[in-house]
Amino acid sequence: MHPSRTRRPATRAAAALSVLCLVASCAANPGPPPLVEPEDRPDAVSERDADSDGSDSASGADNAEEQGTNQEPANGRPQAQIGVDPVRAGFNPHLVGDESAVVRGIADLVLPSAFQADGAKDPNLLVGASVLPTSPDAFTVRYVIAPNAQWSDGTPITGADFAYLWRGMTKTAGVVSPAAYRAVSNVRVSGPGGKVVDVDFAQPVANWKVLFRHLLPSHLLAADAADFAYALRNTVPASAGRYLVRSVDRAHGTVTLNRNDRFWGPDPAPIDILTLAAARDTTQVADQLRSGQLAFVDMVPQDTTEDVLGLIPGADTRTFAGTRTLGVTLSATSGLSAQARAEVRSLIDVPLLAHIAARRSTNVHAAAPTEPGSLALLHALAADGKVLRVAADTADPAATAAARSLVDLLDAAGVPARIVANELPAIAARSLPAGEVDVVVHWRNDGDSADTLASRIACPAETGRAGNLAGFCSVAGDEFARAILAGEIPPAVAAERAAAIEHREALWVPLLHETRLAATAGGVRAAGTQPGQWPGGLSSAGKWKLADTVKRRSTTQEVP
Repeated sequence: MHPSRTRRPATRAAAALSVLCLVASCAANPGPPPLVEPEDRPDAVSERDADSDGSDSASGADNAEEQGTNQEPANGRPQAQIGVDPVRAGFNPHLVGDESAVVRGIADLVLPSAFQADGAKDPNLLVGASVLPTSPDAFTVRYVIAPNAQWSDGTPITGADFAYLWRGMTKTAGVVSPAAYRAVSNVRVSGPGGKVVDVDFAQPVANWKVLFRHLLPSHLLAADAADFAYALRNTVPASAGRYLVRSVDRAHGTVTLNRNDRFWGPDPAPIDILTLAAARDTTQVADQLRSGQLAFVDMVPQDTTEDVLGLIPGADTRTFAGTRTLGVTLSATSGLSAQARAEVRSLIDVPLLAHIAARRSTNVHAAAPTEPGSLALLHALAADGKVLRVAADTADPAATAAARSLVDLLDAAGVPARIVANELPAIAARSLPAGEVDVVVHWRNDGDSADTLASRIACPAETGRAGNLAGFCSVAGDEFARAILAGEIPPAVAAERAAAIEHREALWVPLLHETRLAATAGGVRAAGTQPGQWPGGLSSAGKWKLADTVKRRSTTQEVP
């Protein structure tokens, strides 16, 4: 066991003796796992060995939930509670319907990446990654996986995990920024244990380091990635980061992360248990920050959140822009012409819908209002019986609220409309390609990275809408997307031209730029920093340590 752990009670140790003779899964730093050839895939998905994450973890998690505090309890296991937005969909950071700041933060803690967001290679996962001098296609990148890199159930990380992610990103509708993955023609796995991965590119991709972030445990999933859209609906079945997902309690809005004792890196997580609790109410969050129950908060603010938390003595509160924008995509394949789509755009009251979606009046960073226009085509279509179909993900309250109010705006202007409620994967895979939806309200990632911009303009794949939900396709647009990926166009110029295409064709209307608030009252600090320094966001929690203030308790008393 890890040296910071206490011993199990003798009764439990005796009961588990026979199991411990067979497996050494509770070792904090096990030796290199057995090598598995790429073809040696289990046919059936098996549950994670309950002891692979330490049965102490289960009791520790229960203890954390009962006490709801950030402290080092009697069993010697440091734990912290973090206030976050509720996880309303799944845990796959590669799906538009799942992706959010919380899901992205969890992925950073539990899933391995070839390169980090800043372009730095992860030395824990890769021994090397380089462009080969020769290639059967445009170029080839060789990844060499570290020999001891393994999933939390002891299965080695291999090239099969790279291949699974590539297949999922190219065959699944509703994925985030698939253009760079679609440029890959093949993923070849070789070497002892399948630790060498050659990725062939059919076209130039200047920033190939954006690929293979947040690998998924292919040995527990379908080999052809047919399950990519729903495999992480309820949990992340295995981890290869500093933490693993121990439990998900939808009813109580909690996700419990336990330290991954099979993490092979030199710096395991100092805190054993992280409980991510849904932060739904400003008053509750403030009380829990004051008392030390919450070590950190990362949430979408309500009207008074910034003011209330800013008054807490010793609290450090920061409001910042998120990475997403809520907006309206108008389908280019539902029968509406570009002019008709422009007329729909003219009816979208951006400030009003932004206010309705955000459900607040402060920190509402609405996009630019649309310009009024003629409704001749829409009224003619209405006279012929056309009813506009406005879709939104049922799991997304902001998108659903904006979509329902948009239907009211259209109806008030004499343009019949109705709401279509479904999950975003189904909308992207079936409703949009079949022309059954005219408008979709959804979140999409901001930014001017090459893969993001190219994904918005490139023609959609036959498997459904991915990246380019509008479905707009032109030869010039596709060539433009290829030039963006190749790095032939400066990012600022590419972003301006992509936005011009979307405006000219009336494909996208931004409503609300995401605003987030983070706060800490000193309950945690990052390793190597002084008390009181900002610890970083949820993605940094793998290096957090408990601060001395965690034993603080609220002195507030209820009046009988």
